[in-house]
Amino acid sequence: MKLFSIDDLSIRPQPQPVDELPRSELILYGETTGKIIEGAVLEAAICWRGHFLIFLTDDIINEDTLRIYLLDPKLDMVDAARLGAMYSTGAFSSLQLVEPNILRFEFFGDTTWTLELLDDQSFSMPMVSDPKGVTRPFRLSHRFKLHGDPIPSPG
Repeated sequence: MKLFSIDDLSIRPQPQPVDELPRSELILYGETTGKIIEGAVLEAAICWRGHFLIFLTDDIINEDTLRIYLLDPKLDMVDAARLGAMYSTGAFSSLQLVEPNILRFEFFGDTTWTLELLDDQSFSMPMVSDPKGVTRPFRLSHRFKLHGDPIPSPG
């Protein structure tokens, strides 16, 4: 597991209408890739077994979302998840890489989140397998698991 620098992997924000979520193009080793993903601020990028794990936030005041993407060596989507909740915001911090496949970080809910990278696809039940505050595209399998117990924001 290796933390990338902005010289290795960065993003270029893309123009979009005001009412749409921010999108960015991935820049790998200074070269444009044509791969566009949602998010405006690159928080961290990690290389793991030839795959890219990318953390981006939307940069929306009072309702920021953390987007997590696992991409294969060709930058095609392998798995994805979003952390966030209505009217809550987070600040990505305290990233720790724990070999061989664990990452810990803070974002929202006064909790330390744990992300476990999986060697193979693992069965999961949509809308049941993840903790509160985590949403994913509808799929029956995932390549990473998220663990955390966020504390709800006061009302």
